[in-house]
Amino acid sequence: MLTAGSGAPLLFLHGLDGLEGSAGVLRELARHFTVYAPSHPGFGGSERPARLDRVDDLGYFYLDLLTLLALDRPVIAGVSFGAWAAAEMLTKEPGRAAHLVLASPLGLPTANRREQHVADIFMLSRQELGARMQLGDPTPGSDMAVLTRLPEERIRRLMRNDEAASLYGWTPYMANPKLGDRLHRIAPPALILWGSDDAIVSAEYRAAWADAMPQAAVETMPDAGHRLHADQPGAFANRVAQFAAR
Repeated sequence: MLTAGSGAPLLFLHGLDGLEGSAGVLRELARHFTVYAPSHPGFGGSERPARLDRVDDLGYFYLDLLTLLALDRPVIAGVSFGAWAAAEMLTKEPGRAAHLVLASPLGLPTANRREQHVADIFMLSRQELGARMQLGDPTPGSDMAVLTRLPEERIRRLMRNDEAASLYGWTPYMANPKLGDRLHRIAPPALILWGSDDAIVSAEYRAAWADAMPQAAVETMPDAGHRLHADQPGAFANRVAQFAAR
C-alpha cells in the first residue's frame, strides 16, 4: 500500500489498470491529503485470499482495512473499478466515510436485451482499449511496442491486473445486479464524476447512476475520458479537495 502526503486521510481505490496507473493523480492528491492507496487483492503484486472473488467481497475487505488503519471517516475516492468497490463499502456501512467521490464508476448492470452500456474490455485489443480509456497518452500496457520493452516484473504485474479484472468482472460483466437497490443507503456527501469524452460507458449508463443514487451530486469533467483522473490529475485532485472541504 502506498502512503503519501499530509492532511485529512483519504482512501484511494484504483481502477482496472492497477495502482501504477494512478501514480500521477496520487502525487496530486498527496498535496491535499494523507493518501492511503492499497492495491486491490489480486492486482499487481498483491495476494488475493481465495475468499475474495467478488467486488462485494472487496467492500468488506476495505471496511476491515479502515479498522486496521484506524481511519475514522476518511474521504474515500474511487476510480472506475475502484469506485465500484467504494460504493460497495458504503452500502454496507454507510457512515464510514466523511465524503465519497466516485469517478467513472462501474458496478451497475451493463446491458439490457438491446444495448450494451459498458464496452466489453475483454473483447478489445490492448491498443483500442487504451485509446478508449483516456484522451492522453495511453498506459504502457496498452501499447504493444512499449509493452515488449518493459521489465519482466512489470509485465507480470500488468498480466495480474488483467487476470484479476476477469476474475472480479467476468460474469455478470462488471456489475453487481443488487448494487442499484442498495446505493440509497450511502449516507455521506457524495460526488459522481464523469469524463466528458468517456468512450467506455454510455450516456444511459451515466443516467442510471444518477437515478440509483439521487443523493449524489453529478458533474462532468471537460477534456477527460474514462480515466479522467489520468487525463486531468490536477483538476481531479483539486475537485476532490474542494468537495471534501464542504
